[in-house]
Amino acid sequence: EPQQGRKILSMKEAVGVCGFVTPWNFPNAMLARKVAPALAAGCTCVIKPAPETPLSTLALCQIMEEAGLTIPGVVNVVTSDRSTKDVGLALTSDDRVRKISFTGSTQVGKLLLQQSANTVKKVSMELGGDAPFIVFGEDTTSLKEAIDGLMVAKFRNSGQTCVAANRIYVQSNIYDEFADLLTNRVQTSLKVGRYDEPNVNIGPLINRKAVAKVHAFVQDAKNNG
Repeated sequence: EPQQGRKILSMKEAVGVCGFVTPWNFPNAMLARKVAPALAAGCTCVIKPAPETPLSTLALCQIMEEAGLTIPGVVNVVTSDRSTKDVGLALTSDDRVRKISFTGSTQVGKLLLQQSANTVKKVSMELGGDAPFIVFGEDTTSLKEAIDGLMVAKFRNSGQTCVAANRIYVQSNIYDEFADLLTNRVQTSLKVGRYDEPNVNIGPLINRKAVAKVHAFVQDAKNNG
């Protein structure tokens, strides 16, 4: 409750140097989400982009410099094909870095959290999930609307998103109809190929490891009916 003769002050200050570790699947969007608020708050940045997509980060930082948004030393990029945990250790162990923001796997996120604890850094983690897609409905129209949403949730960016639907739960009495509608939509609306080819909406995966992973999922589904 109010007390006479006392004041409460709230001071808003820049955190300091921020270390950003970004993923490959949305390199420009992930970078913009992290860098823009940091610059607005008066913080400098050290960015470690994914080794699969370093050019997007370098190009965006060059654009920022050419536009006069930054001066040398404000936004810095460290490219490396070494593992995130190795490069992350350089950021998390440096006392000059006051905040770590990471988007990626839960496993690496846990490691960065542990490393950041030694210097008591502020941390923001956007880690991997296992997003379900749940379907209820009583008519074909609502099922088609659900499929519209599922096609985006599952196949956007060739399925390479951290929020892609990995499990689909369907109300039991509409399961068969939903499965038939979904099968038809997948077979008739998805075209695999290069993105510079006409009407292609499923492009290449990021690397051979990703191809092998998807292949294993397909084989598992076949083997288990």
